[in-house]
This record gives sequence, C-alpha cells and structure tokens, in this order.
Amino acid sequence: MLSKIKQFLPGSSRSLHAMHNDIQILRDDIIRFQQETQQQIERLYKRVETADNGINMNIDYKFDCRTIPMIESIASDIDAHDEHMKMFAWDNYRKPSESIQDAKKRFFRELPKAEGGLRLLQLGCGKLLGEFDALCKDNNIDYWINFGTLIGAIRHKGFIPWDDDTDLGIMRDDLERLQEIVRSDRRYKITVVYDHYVHCRQIRFLYNDEDIPCFLDLFIYDWAPSIDNDSAEKQRKLRQTMVEEMETDSELDFWKNEPYYSGEKNFNIQKYFDSCLERSKEAGLICDKKDAVGIMWSIDNLDDGKQRQWVYPIEDLYPTQQIEFEGEQLKAPCNPDIFLLSRYGNIYDLPKDINTHFEHVNHDDLESGNANNAIRKLIASD
Repeated sequence: MLSKIKQFLPGSSRSLHAMHNDIQILRDDIIRFQQETQQQIERLYKRVETADNGINMNIDYKFDCRTIPMIESIASDIDAHDEHMKMFAWDNYRKPSESIQDAKKRFFRELPKAEGGLRLLQLGCGKLLGEFDALCKDNNIDYWINFGTLIGAIRHKGFIPWDDDTDLGIMRDDLERLQEIVRSDRRYKITVVYDHYVHCRQIRFLYNDEDIPCFLDLFIYDWAPSIDNDSAEKQRKLRQTMVEEMETDSELDFWKNEPYYSGEKNFNIQKYFDSCLERSKEAGLICDKKDAVGIMWSIDNLDDGKQRQWVYPIEDLYPTQQIEFEGEQLKAPCNPDIFLLSRYGNIYDLPKDINTHFEHVNHDDLESGNANNAIRKLIASD
C-alpha cells in the first residue's frame, strides 16, 4: 500500500522520508482501528448468537436496543475513518498552489488506460459509437451519451479504465425510427432482451457480425408534460405495479428459468410494458413531444433504486453539446451534471467499483480467438 501511495506523492514540498513517516503513523492507526473494529464485531457476533439461542427470553430487546446501535456505530466509525484517509491522500497528492478539486481532476485524467482484451473491447465500442453517431446524423435522430460513458467523457475523455459497456439515452420516438432504419441494414442490428432479474427491456445496438462483442446500451426516455417530483413518483409506482403483476402471472414462469429472454418479441412479457405505457399516458405522466416540458425515465428501463431523479427539464438536455470520447465527437446533454448527480453524486470521489464492476463481456475471451481477431480487423478498417 505504501509503495502505491508514494508514487503519487509530490517530492518538492516535503521529503519522501518525512512523508513516509507520516504514512507509517497513519498505517499504524489504521491497523489499530481495524483491530478494535474486529474486537467489536466479535463481541457483536457473540451477542447475536446469544439472542439467536433465546437466552433470557429477550431476543427482540437485545437485537433492537443493543445490536442495531452497535452496528450503526461501527458503520459510522468506518465511514468517518474512510473520509479522513481520503482527505490525507488528496492533500498530499495535490501540487503546490493546486486546489483539491483540480488535483482530483488531474488524478483521473492521468489514470492509465485499460490494457489487453478490455482495451481492445473499448476501442471496438468506440468505433461502433462513431458509426452510430454518423447513422443518427444522417437520419436526423437524437441521442446522448449517458451514465458511465458520460463520466468517462468528462473525466477521462474516453472510457473509464475499468469499464466495458457503453450507455446512451434516446427518446422513444427516435428509437422507433432507428429500429425501422436498422431493420433493413446489413451491418447493424438492434436487439431486445427481457431481463427478469430487474424486469426491464434491455435494448442494444450492435454489429450483425456475432464475432464482434461490442454493443451500445440504449436507455429509453419519454416526453413529459410536467417535471414535478409527484409525477415522477407516480411513474415509478406504475412500474412497481407492473412488476407485481408480472410476478403473479403463471404464463411468465418460463421467464424465471430463462431470465435473459431474447429472440423474437414475446407477447406475454411485452404486453405488460405496453399496458404500463398506456396507463402512464392516460395518467398524463407522459405525452407527445409538442406538449412536453421535460423528459421522463421510461418504464422499460430498470429501477435499481440508484436512479434518484426520473424527470428532467428539456433545457437540461437540449440543445445537446459535442464532447470528446475516444477521439470521437459525440452528443452529450447541455447540462451533464444534473444527469450524473442524480445517480452518482460527485464523480470525482474515489470510485467504489474498480474491482466490482460487472463484466458485460468475458474479458478472457477477448485475449485471443474469434472476438480478438474480429475487433482487431474492425479497428484496422479505419
């Protein structure tokens, strides 16, 4: 850990020897804190075990009055200690006369790119993004980069080094036009996968060549006549009702055994999305473009609890701006902060998903074989 921290520390303001001593003290504090925390956890386990065995007939009392406050206290101590460590690290990382915020931006900007198969996949997705942008421009279709792709553009001018997927936002009417265009296109296709785990329609734009694993995730938005939170909450509840109805329908039992259902459009699943969409229209939550003042997160998308804002003013999206991403100039919201803040908070906080980011493509398969050859050929075609 010390060697990794030291490579980022400035050598001009203080001697590395002095900083090493400071870090050694910090490390000792961390070890002592971890030991104290472990002791508290062991005592906690003993109390839970006692409660579980029903000793003294006061299980509820012990859990509610003793265990929960202890868990909350430990969590609070860990969070505070984590913040102290980050404050120390950023203060020592920044250059003289450089603000903490500028230091954070420099840190992310200077992170090395991905390597090997992951980087190859990213370059292939970047190529697909450029072609998607050209296709949309030729057909007057709007879109914008979203989520991790938007973070990557702002923070890294390309992919987040550990990211392997590409996220775009698109209005429903534009998606329907795009689907019609691609239907007769030999190079591209748009697929729909019904995801039972999160009860959503996963829409992807990709190459027809199945050896190329690159894809773009398309998240649907609808036009909204209002931007108040009450409308967004009603939309969310409509979707929750849809999910509850799906779960009680015996005709969808097959979906549990095939949670990523793909292939032809499945009426038994699709009818619920269609019905929910009609309810949303009837309730006045979504509308035609001419009557809209905002855009609404669609009921087709997942609701994982992380999307805290479901409706946005039109003026925060349009007119879209051009932003660099892996050497391409792509469309982005004119106010990207509002789209990112509602899901991620401060994008310059140290990320938690470096080692836990979900792999959408098996990275081992990218190191060699058909996928490796196909992507290399795709990139070389420039």
